Amino acid sequence: MAAFEQLPEMNSEEFYRWQQLLEQRTGVWLSENRKSFLVTNLAQRMRERGFDRYQDYFDSLDSGVGSALEWANLIDLLTVHETRFFRDQASMDLVRNHVEKLISKATAVESGEPVNAQVWSVGCSTGEEVYSLAMVLSEVNTSALDKQGRNFYFGLTGVDISFPALAQAREGIYHQRKLLSVPAIMLEEYFDSLADGYYQVKNQLRHRTCFVQANVQELESAPKQLYDVIYCQNVLIYFQNARREEIVKQFVNRLAPGGLLILGPGELNNLSHPLIEKVSTKHCQAYLRAGG
Repeated sequence: MAAFEQLPEMNSEEFYRWQQLLEQRTGVWLSENRKSFLVTNLAQRMRERGFDRYQDYFDSLDSGVGSALEWANLIDLLTVHETRFFRDQASMDLVRNHVEKLISKATAVESGEPVNAQVWSVGCSTGEEVYSLAMVLSEVNTSALDKQGRNFYFGLTGVDISFPALAQAREGIYHQRKLLSVPAIMLEEYFDSLADGYYQVKNQLRHRTCFVQANVQELESAPKQLYDVIYCQNVLIYFQNARREEIVKQFVNRLAPGGLLILGPGELNNLSHPLIEKVSTKHCQAYLRAGG
């Protein structure tokens, strides 16, 4: 294939073809105003692979040995991984309060049984959100349980479409620049210092987590484990409204009775579902499932 300096302009027909392919395979919808984002990232990958025509690269994703791996690499470029520790403190506080209410309700009944909280982080990217939630749950007040000689357990499952992002999440290694929003006391408590300004999440937290590759538009076929908290922020904005509604229906199906669903502000306005009720809060878009 010929060497080249610059890719040709992408015409409307080509953009439509890529737009449809991306939505068909991932559910993500690229609006016309994100055309430059698509072209920039396609150009990066095409240069690495030696392609100089959009159509040739497009065809390569659907045939030949390695096409599935190449698609995975491209998706990693086209899905946004913007995240940080404690990105939305108000939502984190809501999770803490919800879990503490679960504990309080459990202690009202004398029992030797432990209390277990399961959290699902959807679109977890490189793991900062999952580990932030893990630190929050590590800090909840369990004194009432302690008096009854009962334990509190929690687990977190992070889901993302990007294999490279998940690989980094499982390692739990971050440069100190990524940790500026982590309080110093938490940094000392939950991270081990490595060389060259890097830190790794301690095993006590990493062992509470599980990271799974999945496409949120295919949740219907996934196992229906019930979660006490489903945390999905800044993910639905990449889908069209009808698909957003279908995804949220699947979330509700996986909420335990009394479970908490947190979405990003404005991601799905006028949400209506018979099994959930909006939580009254200024800073979060959150819902509780009936039956708790």
